[in-house]
Amino acid sequence: MRTKVKITKQQMKQDKFTTVMLKAKDWLMINWQVTAIIAAIVLLVVIGIIYMVSTKSGKQQEAASRLAAAYSELKRDNSQVAILEMSSIAEEYSGYIAARAQFYLANAHYESRNYDEAIANYQKYIDKFHENKITTASAIAGIAYCMENKQEFVPAGEKFLEAVKYYPDSPSAPDYYLGAIRCFTTAQDFTRAQQILDELKEKYPNTDYTRRATMLVMRENAE
Repeated sequence: MRTKVKITKQQMKQDKFTTVMLKAKDWLMINWQVTAIIAAIVLLVVIGIIYMVSTKSGKQQEAASRLAAAYSELKRDNSQVAILEMSSIAEEYSGYIAARAQFYLANAHYESRNYDEAIANYQKYIDKFHENKITTASAIAGIAYCMENKQEFVPAGEKFLEAVKYYPDSPSAPDYYLGAIRCFTTAQDFTRAQQILDELKEKYPNTDYTRRATMLVMRENAE
């Protein structure tokens, strides 16, 4: 007669969470050609918030609920409401929730085109939290995107390369290479752009990224 194995509710929660996270990771690996900062990590972040709300109690649960609500406000284009709440959460709490709030706060400023505030908050995330490599690389790239929008093309190109160097295996690394090439070609530094293009071709041969980057360099050179 077989012995019945009892599975606790906690184990069931952990198993479900692990399964969801693995599926999310697989999704990111398949759909790694992303062009925006948030797209590369938003799924994992949302899952993380839901998990925190469902498993934590007391102050952490309150913080997770507030962050989820603030994120919803951001997605509804209520940027100022989201910015105020995320700033408050980042200051009042610590750990995972505070880190998420800080990163989202920087994104909210970026989406609102407050590039100086976005840079300051991305840098604060990098200096204070840097909870994992993918979001830290995204924060570095976030600064690059802000600089690019401010038409500071050479510093932006260097920041994109810094993001690549920090986390070479990031799903968004090809985007960061492309960003660097775009910035250096716009700055008319074709020698630097070609060097980065050669590196991109070596790491990601015969991809849409190399084709787009090659066309970009050729077009700017022709002009």
